[in-house]
Amino acid sequence: MRLGRFERRIIAAITLVAAVTLGGAVWFGQTAVREAYEVGVNERVLSQLEGSLDVYRDYFRAVRDHADRTADSIAYDRRADEALGAGRRDALGRFLDDALERYDNVGRVVVESPSGEVVAIAERTERLDPDLNRLLVLQRPSGDGGRFLVTVTTPIAPFRSFQRADELTQVYARLHGGATYVTGFYLAVYVAFLLSVIVVALAIGIIVSRRVTRRVAVLAEATERVGRGDLAVQVPLDGRDEVAELTRAFNAMVRDIRESRDRIEYLQRIGAWQEFARRLAHEIKNPLTPIQLAVQQVHRTYRGDDARFRRTLDDANAIVEEEVATLRRLVGEFSEFARLPVAALETAELGAFVREAMRGVDTAALLPPALAGQTAPSLALEVAPGPMSVKIDAQMLRRALDNLVRNAVQAVAHAAPEGGGQVLVAARREGRDVVLEVRDDGPGIDPDQRERVFDPYFTTKDEGTGLGLAIVKKVVLEHGGAIGCHEAPEGGAAFRIRLPADEPAEREDPS
Repeated sequence: MRLGRFERRIIAAITLVAAVTLGGAVWFGQTAVREAYEVGVNERVLSQLEGSLDVYRDYFRAVRDHADRTADSIAYDRRADEALGAGRRDALGRFLDDALERYDNVGRVVVESPSGEVVAIAERTERLDPDLNRLLVLQRPSGDGGRFLVTVTTPIAPFRSFQRADELTQVYARLHGGATYVTGFYLAVYVAFLLSVIVVALAIGIIVSRRVTRRVAVLAEATERVGRGDLAVQVPLDGRDEVAELTRAFNAMVRDIRESRDRIEYLQRIGAWQEFARRLAHEIKNPLTPIQLAVQQVHRTYRGDDARFRRTLDDANAIVEEEVATLRRLVGEFSEFARLPVAALETAELGAFVREAMRGVDTAALLPPALAGQTAPSLALEVAPGPMSVKIDAQMLRRALDNLVRNAVQAVAHAAPEGGGQVLVAARREGRDVVLEVRDDGPGIDPDQRERVFDPYFTTKDEGTGLGLAIVKKVVLEHGGAIGCHEAPEGGAAFRIRLPADEPAEREDPS
């Protein structure tokens, strides 16, 4: 694996810092471990621990002596002998209950006959819990040849403490005996740990530096591609550091350049089409009137009796009148397209603009003559609350909005001859932009045609000229915005206009 200069510098810096740190850490660790071990593990502490075990043993001997005395006091009591001699089990039982009341360290007393039969028994079950008390059963002979079984209890906590203390003392004794070995072992472990940390640090340094240099190399390659004119390049975002911020800024710059280039190219193309439309309108408009007048003149001046020729003239006159009217409408649209003005932007509230523009709109009046009388689609508004200040040319944007609504109404009407359907006009805020959207529940637009619908003279309608959406896009570009064709949630088409807001959006609380 070949390392770059930046990677080699990072590794050299990490190695130098690690070497200095390792030397100081080894010296300090060796001294600290030795002194700490000598302070904690020494003969005096071991003697104290062994002395504490002797104290426990003395305590246990005293407990055993007390247990023997208690058992003797119960088994050799005169009342017990008298009750056994007289065969009075009730008296013996009372004696045993009295003994348990008198000796709180006795949990059970059982008296058996010489044959092993239980003559009497008394117990306190709460004293017989093995988790709380240590139980010791002591046997004493009775006066009739039987025996007393006395269960003496003592708290189990001291025994457990003794066990832990004994284990601790044994461990401490082993530590004391292997002081030199332990000190050297832990020092070796400490050094090994430091070395492993250094190796890991070097590995991390290589990985991090390689990751940074790789991302910088990707940026450099992308910059070269942009320099060669490839504006479709996008560098993947990876991480949240300064390189990621640089990548994000680079992508935004390329995107802005690409959008600006596309806008300029589209406007240049529209400009060329406008010049073509102006010339075409001029060339078509000039001969229309002479043609129409000539046909009308022929139609009016014929005085012959040939009915068949008269019908031919009538049909020709009607056809020419109709086609001239169609050509005049096309000339009007060409002229209107050629005379698109430059937008004069003024600050306005988009919500109020939409409500005003759509007030009084009759969708039935937007239907083509062939669909007259059909139930027109309904028109609904969806204006989000809150400010949506934007700079617009109200007249031009209203013209674009009317065009989109008209197209949507006609598309829904053509798809549903039985009538009905809905067209929705929505306005909302999205980040630093405001969005004006017209969508419907009609047939929609094929995905492969969604980009072409904005090209001049491209149309999917039989009677269309293909200039409406081209005008709409030019108007949007004049506003510094963008427009796209998408699939609507309702299943139809959605034309989404995105315009820059007149004021920055409120920053969200990062918390």
